[in-house]
Amino acid sequence: MIIAWGLSPTLLIAQTNDFTLVKPESVNLSSDSLDIMNEYFHRLVDQKQLAGIQTAILRKGKLVQFDSYGYSNVEEKKLLDKHSIFRIFSMTKPIVSVALMKLYEEGKFKLTDPLYKFIPEFEKMSVYSDSTLVPTQRPITIIDLLTHTSGFNYGRSRNSALNQFYFDANLNSSKTNKDFVEKLSKIPLQFEPGTDWQYGLSTNICGYLIEILSGTSLDNYLKENIFIPLGMRDTHFQLPQEKIDRFCDGYRWQEDTGLIVVEDSRDNRFVREVTLFNGGGGLVSTTYDYLRFCEMLLNKGRYGDIQILKPETITLMFTDHLKEVRKHHERIRLPLGEVGFGLGFAIRGNDNHTFEKVYGWGGAAGTYFKIDLENELAYVLMIQLSPYRHLNLRQLYQNYINSALLN
Repeated sequence: MIIAWGLSPTLLIAQTNDFTLVKPESVNLSSDSLDIMNEYFHRLVDQKQLAGIQTAILRKGKLVQFDSYGYSNVEEKKLLDKHSIFRIFSMTKPIVSVALMKLYEEGKFKLTDPLYKFIPEFEKMSVYSDSTLVPTQRPITIIDLLTHTSGFNYGRSRNSALNQFYFDANLNSSKTNKDFVEKLSKIPLQFEPGTDWQYGLSTNICGYLIEILSGTSLDNYLKENIFIPLGMRDTHFQLPQEKIDRFCDGYRWQEDTGLIVVEDSRDNRFVREVTLFNGGGGLVSTTYDYLRFCEMLLNKGRYGDIQILKPETITLMFTDHLKEVRKHHERIRLPLGEVGFGLGFAIRGNDNHTFEKVYGWGGAAGTYFKIDLENELAYVLMIQLSPYRHLNLRQLYQNYINSALLN
């Protein structure tokens, strides 16, 4: 069945997959092991360390687990459900990376193209080194943006003087991606492009690059090329008025006070008018919506009858691209458990030589996803807590799922 939805009557999508739940044993996963996982996560909510938690697991195209426990709003005792909407923050980055690679497939750019070819403001960049500005030896390339080897960070480096440049730029006052990127282009780099890995604002630049190459806003491009084809009906930069009631409160946990609301669901940056479409962390979404994105990746770019990206492009995105960086640094400051980085995705492994076929990323409020090609798995975890690392949920989630594998 084909239905129409979206901004244009010419845009068609396949009927949305509602993910009928099946027994885990039907795809060789242990129900008992997953029940133990659920019980542990539920205890965290009962102990008031989390407001709520939602997890979902796909294996071999089948939804084998969907668990929703706790509250989207603790004070009002509003329960989480499958329609609850979460801040996904940096889980925006893989979506924007996929969108940019659609334009790559159309021949709009080469990965080795200098960024200044499309955004002239980046032609003459400097590295902040030993309290001086040193001109870069080579330009930032587009692959540097996708792999976070451009030299940009978040203004939270160990170099306080460099951080001051970010503070003075007042990036958050930007009204558009163009304004944001123009300010960012005036900030010196942390290192020579391509010589180190540093998580930062590179994907924000990718978002503006999409606008330049496509001739439309990032918001519109994602809707037409990602969200509508995948049936991601509840993924937005600006949450529509009629969906605000489904938005979760944002929480912080402190030992002395417990859970406290740090961002009310009804009055925040995601429900006010949005003109800066933040490609690095501006989206909100649901567990089911993001699971659809994961299913497309797991199926090598295909979702139902729709091919979002070619299989060879997905393979390219899931390939480690830090070989040149390792010539400069034996150890790279990747997150714990990740040993490589593709085009928008971290790659899990034991060391630089033993990559696993497991890819993913997370968001600042504790959201997380993984694509496990070897085991035909995709899984998503949603919470709304910052900071969250003290709970070690991401590692525990992976461990529980791996222990549930029967073969």
